[in-house]
Order: sequence, then C-alpha cells, then structure tokens
Amino acid sequence: MVDTTTIADNIDGLADREFKTGGMKLSFGSIVAIFAFLSTVVGGLYGGFVMYQKIEEVAGLDLNEYQTQMDLMDANIQQTMDYTREIKTGLRDDILSIERQADRVEDMVRKSEDNVREMIDKAEVRFENQRERVRVSQSGEMKSLEDKLMGKLQRALDNPLSD
Repeated sequence: MVDTTTIADNIDGLADREFKTGGMKLSFGSIVAIFAFLSTVVGGLYGGFVMYQKIEEVAGLDLNEYQTQMDLMDANIQQTMDYTREIKTGLRDDILSIERQADRVEDMVRKSEDNVREMIDKAEVRFENQRERVRVSQSGEMKSLEDKLMGKLQRALDNPLSD
C-alpha cells in the first residue's frame, strides 16, 4: 500500500527542492516561471502567425471586384434616384393638371349657377307679367260681366214684366 503521508511530505517539500539542470540550479518556482514565460512566448508567436494569415487573406482580396460591385450599386442607386425624380415630376404634373381641371369645373359650375339664376329671374319677370295680364284681362272681363249683369238688372228693375 502507498503511504499518503510520504507523498504529502514530498509535495510539501517540492517548493524548497532545487533541481540541477545544465549546470544551473533551479527551484520549482523558477521552473514554473520559465514554463509560463515560454508558454507566453509560444502563445504570442501563434497569435502573430494567425494574425499574419488573416492579413495575408485580406491583402489577397480582389479589390477590383469590390470596386466593380460598388460601381454597380452606385449605378443602381443613381437609376433609382432618376426614377424617383421622374415619378415626382409626373405626380406634380398630374396634380397641376387635376387642379386646372378642378378650376375649369368650378368656373363652369359658377357660369351654370349664374345662367340658372338669370333664367329664374327672367321666368319670375315673365310669370309676374303674365299674372298682371291675366289680372288685367280678368279685371276687364269682370267689368264687362258686371256691366252686362247691371244692365240686365237695371232692365229688369225698369221693366219687371219684360223678360
């Protein structure tokens, strides 16, 4: 069976123990520091290598293709802007045309209203004249009828036995 106390004692004494390597004495802390330093250097070199690969990848891009795409996008945007301007101009012209038509219709309605009012006024004058003529005519007929009636009445009164 393994004695755990001995293992624990060996581990506790590990920090104080020194190792001799290549003519140098190194403690456990020194070895850990050297290992950390080497790991940092290797990690930095690896990071630099990966960064170098990314830079090479970006540097190897075909910028002319991107420029061509940008030029196409600019052309599309310009076409869209031109089309939008044409639509705006067309709408403005349509609105102005509709406004002119509305003004013409309003003028026609005003003229029609004026004509109708004038016709109504003329009709009222004609009706009034016609009423006056009828009144005068009726008045004359009534007078004639009254005169006839009075004449007959007078004859009847003058000579009650004649008729």
